Amino acid sequence: MDYYRAFPFYSGYQGYSRWSSAPEVNEDRIAEDLDYLRQMYPSYAKKYQSVISSAVDKMDYDGSFIYDQYPDKLTMQRMVSGIMAVIKTNEEKDMEREKEKEGDMESADGAYESRTQSERQPWAEKEPWIKELVTLVMFYEILGRRRKKRSYFFT
Repeated sequence: MDYYRAFPFYSGYQGYSRWSSAPEVNEDRIAEDLDYLRQMYPSYAKKYQSVISSAVDKMDYDGSFIYDQYPDKLTMQRMVSGIMAVIKTNEEKDMEREKEKEGDMESADGAYESRTQSERQPWAEKEPWIKELVTLVMFYEILGRRRKKRSYFFT
């Protein structure tokens, strides 16, 4: 038998096209994974998630810059700055409430301390790493919204 006539060279690797393409992933499965990973956020990320989510909600409309193919970096930085201003205001309010509690719950040993050491740091020391955390969580939130919108329009 002439194998070259029965089995031409270009059909030698029959399943090659399947190997080179990415496997199909269910969008619902990805959404479940994202929700599960959000539950595992560190305490600060969980604390700021609601502020970030509400800020992204305000930008979630048709034609918004968050749905551009390449969102503008300066606009994203401005959005982070706005979120940081809200977080700073919330932190200052929490510090004032905590000081009032300390005054009310004065014990024989000294002041009542319910905040961790990192929470008691001055804002100027915490701000750089909180800003980076907020930026990452915001990008993750925007990515999730873009994925939902894309799957809604293209399926």
